Amino acid sequence: MDINDIFSTGLNVDDALDLLYDVAVYVLGMSIYAVFVFKYYRFVAAKDMFALDLSRFEERSLRWARSTLHVILYVIKYLIVFPVFAFFWFAVLTLILAFLSKDQTFSETLLVALATVSAIRVTAYYDEDLSRDLAKILPFAVLAIFLIDASFFSVGESLDILKEAGDYSEKIVYSLGFIVALELVLRILNGIVTAISRLGQAAVRVDEPEEDAAGRER
Repeated sequence: MDINDIFSTGLNVDDALDLLYDVAVYVLGMSIYAVFVFKYYRFVAAKDMFALDLSRFEERSLRWARSTLHVILYVIKYLIVFPVFAFFWFAVLTLILAFLSKDQTFSETLLVALATVSAIRVTAYYDEDLSRDLAKILPFAVLAIFLIDASFFSVGESLDILKEAGDYSEKIVYSLGFIVALELVLRILNGIVTAISRLGQAAVRVDEPEEDAAGRER
């Protein structure tokens, strides 16, 4: 059997390098995008996004100092830092939706992005696994569609949608305000539920019959 019967066009180093170059570009692009999505959805779906270990400080500080520190950190985290991250999430989802939605206006894209971010934060307080699944749906949907049919995306149409952002600056501010307010409400409700749960557990422990040294109930 002639080798040309198997390789009709013949083996060529340049052809192999061209193929490997295309593969390398895809692997690099997919890897970078997957790592970004992985970091993104794990953070946005976390219930406690800004957890800090202050146990060492608390053991050495006065009670009023601990209370003051907690108040200051709470204000910094949820009134200063959180809005910055919320704007980032909002921008990322809006960009993703702009590529997914060909016929939607920027106003409709903004609405879906707001609803998605809000749903992710709400479900984070119910179950973080559910929140993570919800947070990664859209980013990975974009990757799946791109791999199946790259022609689906129209960069020009997507950029046209994003160019309308300047006309909706008020709505963007209102949306960010809603996300921040929603997060504060969720934190408060979570604190109330946690406090009630602890009181219930304490009451159960008080009602439990004491046992003597022999293990018999008194």
